[in-house]
Order: sequence, then structure tokens, then C-alpha cells
Amino acid sequence: MEAMITNPELVVLGLVAERPKYGYQIEQDIIQRGMREWTEIGFSSIYYILNKLDAEDMLSSEKRIEGDRPVRKIYTLTDAGKRAYRDAVRTRLTAPRPRTGDFDLGLANLLALERSEVLQAFRSYQNTLQERLAHVNAKYELDGGDNLDLPAQELFHHSIALLSAELDWIKHAIERLSK
Repeated sequence: MEAMITNPELVVLGLVAERPKYGYQIEQDIIQRGMREWTEIGFSSIYYILNKLDAEDMLSSEKRIEGDRPVRKIYTLTDAGKRAYRDAVRTRLTAPRPRTGDFDLGLANLLALERSEVLQAFRSYQNTLQERLAHVNAKYELDGGDNLDLPAQELFHHSIALLSAELDWIKHAIERLSK
């Protein structure tokens, strides 16, 4: 079984998927797009990730000289990298981990998938949300419902509200994509 692509690795794969890039260009894209607001990737980790993905044959690198600049490596997505990238995006859209930036990262990379794949992932996510909401509602009642202490009640209500809002959004997203 392949190792899960981390969020920082997915950021790098997604940026290189757009077009071949140097490490510095990746850093500039991350800054310009405000990506550090919703995913964890440090400047110092970019080159580590590039080298790791290169060693794992998800990226290929080529040294280039442009003008009087020093030699730089430009990175390109390999076929294995494309598959890993698409799988990671699909995983995040299908079953994101709770309270992480995974789903937003999947949304930022929607173009990796065909519209039909996005709809399938969104419908799967909708089903997962419905199951989670039913589970939380059942657990709330089982644990005592309105007789629970205030913090427990509010934790349940918060989870229910978040799940309900997310279900409302995904329903409308599916409608928009189905047009």
C-alpha cells in the first residue's frame, strides 16, 4: 500500500502540476495565493519535499542555466506523480479528515479531476456527512440529550451545526456542478 501524500506534498505536487517550476517559484506561488492560511508548509520544507518527491519518482528534475543566473533545478510531474496527485485530490474530496484543510486543498485542485469525478467525490462526501450527522444526533440522544451538562451540549450542537452547514453547501455545490 502506498504512503499517503501529506498536505505539504500535495501543495507542491499541485503547483508543479500547473507547469514545471523551480523551488523559488513554488515559494512565490504559496505566498501570492495565501496558501499558508489553510495548509501547513514551511519555506524550509519546500526543497526537502521536492527532493523527496524526486527520489520517489513523482517529480523529475533537470538542471537549467538561464542567462547569467546560477544553475537551478526545474521540477516536472512524472506519470507516477500525476497518479499520486490525482489520488490525493480524490481522497481529500471523498473523505477529508475532520477539521483540517484537506477539503479546501482538494477544492483548490479540482481541475485535477474530470467534472464527473468531482461530482462522484462530492456525492460520496455528502453521504459521509449524512452518516456523521445521523451518528452525532444518535449519540447526543444516547448520552442524555438536553440533560447533558452545558459544555457537552454545546459540543454536540456545534458539531451538528457544522455538519448541517456543510451538508447545505455540498448540496448546492452538487447542483451547481450538475448544470
